[in-house]
Amino acid sequence: MKKIGLIGLCILLVACSSPKVDEAKDNPKKEAKDTVVSFFAVGDNLLHDTINYEAKEYGKESGRNYDYRPFYKNFKKQIQEADVSFINQETLVGGEELGISGYPNFNSPKEVATDIATTGFDLVNLASNHSLDRGSEGIANALKYFDEQKELTTAGINDSAERQSQIATFKKEGITFSFLAYTYGTNGILPANSYEINYFGDERIAQDVAKAKELSDVVIVSAHWGDENSFALNDMQKHYAQVFADAGVDVVIGTHPHVVQPNTWVQGQDGHTTYVIYSLGNFLGGMLDTKNIVGSYATFDVIKDAKTKEIRVANEDVKPLVIDFHGNQANILDERYDYQVMPLTKDYDKIAAEHVLNGYEGQVVSYAELMRMWTYGTKREI
Repeated sequence: MKKIGLIGLCILLVACSSPKVDEAKDNPKKEAKDTVVSFFAVGDNLLHDTINYEAKEYGKESGRNYDYRPFYKNFKKQIQEADVSFINQETLVGGEELGISGYPNFNSPKEVATDIATTGFDLVNLASNHSLDRGSEGIANALKYFDEQKELTTAGINDSAERQSQIATFKKEGITFSFLAYTYGTNGILPANSYEINYFGDERIAQDVAKAKELSDVVIVSAHWGDENSFALNDMQKHYAQVFADAGVDVVIGTHPHVVQPNTWVQGQDGHTTYVIYSLGNFLGGMLDTKNIVGSYATFDVIKDAKTKEIRVANEDVKPLVIDFHGNQANILDERYDYQVMPLTKDYDKIAAEHVLNGYEGQVVSYAELMRMWTYGTKREI
């Protein structure tokens, strides 16, 4: 017993005299990671008659009146994987009760709102030159259909002065975002009530952005501007890009021209820089010129620094997409079908020749030709 006690005492003394274990090395302090919110953005959801006809056929298969989801299937994974995905709803979604129609006076079924949500989009611009194609009733219906999709944040049209005064906000990963939207006009149609449409205006934008900055960490703007079918920026775009930068907007996503335009950084008067995508072109549409079947999809990150808590926009990129469809060139206005939108890659040449616009009025549909136009539009000097 005494021997055991002596051995135990020796062990205790050795343990006490051993050097202390460095707890900091055994339990290294984990460095805080930056917070990253990923964005994905596409352009105009331009629903022509032939697209609506095909959506009705898809609806017969899925037991619905209309089904637009198949058109977006090639981008569904990217849309859903991003923390926030944006789309411009070019055409009014006023529902069947107001008559479904395409160009030039558009109105789309309520299923569009449902399918945008179920595909995985989060942000939807509703301010376009077609927002008043069915007047005040169309505005009310569109807001009703989109408000039913609780996961969506929309901006640009309003059914009351109170709604117009409110700033749309949403939260991701602890970062609060504001979403504002404006259009240059509504095809000469005047609103019955001034609050129905968010038109561009220096004073309005300054007030809205100031309020948005009080409510949020990041301000995103959808800008419906520019000249249709023009790769070049107009004076209005240049002016308001500067207005947004001076006001402290973080990102501007441009729509309306139906062709792609450049993306760049604009410096504001206080040194603040704003990332401006001037035009993403069409995401889905049935226009008959090859420059209108080439669009862009954009990605960027909003990053909050773990140490400084500063927020920045980074990792910005744009890539090309193509709207593929077939049809009968002899009756092309009424016979266009098999619509699908997909990333534009070299593999597109395997099916490009089957595009209904290939050979139509001398046009060429090929990877090289579409990339030539996309590069010309996105890389041109501003």
